[in-house]
Amino acid sequence: MASQATAIYDKSLEKTLQLFPLAPDTVKILESLPSARGRDVTDFGSPAPVPIDVYREKVPSEVLEITEKDPYLLLQDLKAGKISAVKVLTAYFHAAIFASKLVNCVYEFLPEEALELAKGLDSEKNFLLPLFGLPVSIKEMIPFKGRSVTHGSLCYLDRVVDYNADIVNIVISNGAIPFVRTTNPQSLMMLECESFTHGRTVNPYNSLLTSGGSSGGEGAINGIGASALGFGSDIGGSIRCPSSFNGIYGMRTTVGRLPTADYFSCQMGSESILSVTGPMTRSLKLLNLVMDVILTARPWLVDPTLASIDWKPTTTKKLKIGILNYDGVVMPQPPIKRALDIVRLRLLSIDNVEVIEFKPYDHAKAWEIISTLYFEDGGVDTKRTLESTGEPLCPQTAWVVEGRNVKPLAMHEQWHWNLEKQKYRKAYLAHWVKSGLPDAVIAPVFPGPPAKHRTAKYWGYTSQWNLLDYPALVFPVTKVDVELDKPVEYEPTNEMDEFIYKEYDSAELFSNAPVNLCAVGLRNTEEKLVEVVKLLI
Repeated sequence: MASQATAIYDKSLEKTLQLFPLAPDTVKILESLPSARGRDVTDFGSPAPVPIDVYREKVPSEVLEITEKDPYLLLQDLKAGKISAVKVLTAYFHAAIFASKLVNCVYEFLPEEALELAKGLDSEKNFLLPLFGLPVSIKEMIPFKGRSVTHGSLCYLDRVVDYNADIVNIVISNGAIPFVRTTNPQSLMMLECESFTHGRTVNPYNSLLTSGGSSGGEGAINGIGASALGFGSDIGGSIRCPSSFNGIYGMRTTVGRLPTADYFSCQMGSESILSVTGPMTRSLKLLNLVMDVILTARPWLVDPTLASIDWKPTTTKKLKIGILNYDGVVMPQPPIKRALDIVRLRLLSIDNVEVIEFKPYDHAKAWEIISTLYFEDGGVDTKRTLESTGEPLCPQTAWVVEGRNVKPLAMHEQWHWNLEKQKYRKAYLAHWVKSGLPDAVIAPVFPGPPAKHRTAKYWGYTSQWNLLDYPALVFPVTKVDVELDKPVEYEPTNEMDEFIYKEYDSAELFSNAPVNLCAVGLRNTEEKLVEVVKLLI
């Protein structure tokens, strides 16, 4: 069945090259590139050490002139009629073809649908559409009409849907052009991007490191610059870690803010811990715009799970911003500590900002609660899904599904843990208020920079906010510096702390890797987070 999955990719690539042909010389260059796609889905190829360097050197200059432009500024050119939607789409398809070979980020190209949309936009010239002609990438688990939705599991290759997800319809109706579907891992429950449907997606800045998960393809294609805007999902860090690991902006929204009710995943029907959707992009201005566009469409009139809250950008005369240096469970690695210092100094230099230290409140308890509630059935649904075709568990899937807190919960046990969740949420809110009621808290997204493959095993810096249902906006700060970020001596306090400590054994192994942080706020304060992050760029 894995060959059926790769055939989907191969056929879509062939059709893309027919409709958007490359020059003969460019084809030769493409064929000579080191590949992150191997002979099959268990062969991870021989990717370049720094794929983004190869990408920027080998992609034709006339393509990069379009794709390397800030996506928000490119959108202004499209809306002013300075460049056609077809020309922009062609450039992004060519960029995505290169990116896919270098980092294996594309599950499937959408050439026919995208070309039809682009031609229609150029013909009608309705420049009032807020996303006119903007190429958009979509995570594979988000339904797209006429395409199978597997969320990384081979048994769903024949599940072809007859509708677009609500969020896809909204962005299309506002002028955006979905042009690729991006890779996501087996079961979606990992901060890695590996499955038997596509193989492994690698980090554009250092192929020894992961692109993150589960929106790993979105992180990689936006990070390398071959998409203007993408959409992922997040139940434990699946937007934030890929955004962080690939040096882009990404937002974990509050439950009920953006439509997700028609997405696919394992454990469908479980509502103890809910997944959310959010934008991922190189441009904060574009992220802000697309949030406005989606909410202006009043998606709560289509998706009954949503709250009717408009997008209302804020400007506050004085901001109080907390800094979370350490969650009390796993100590951040040197690059993250340095990034926190950079942001702290930046905030201290701004007149209308008060900076406070924000201390954690029993984050270990949060992981106990959420890791128990992730798999109320003890992981039976996930395992049964794979067993139906004899598909083995990927190492990272096995790690989370067979975790120490994963066990089947009887009804009264589910009630107990949901009550624990609500108690913890109330206690944490009181802690937030007692800490000075900050407008936002700057925190790590992960204990370190992008992790080595199959080692991203600490979710606490992201799942914490899923349990509380607090929005978080990821933003780039710096990159790993081999001189400034050398490993330091430290006495770990627990088993996971020791594991993370030992993984950062050499700054050179993480060289060139992005270092991001996130701004976290109380529920439904996404606009405030944008305001805060604007101060830092």
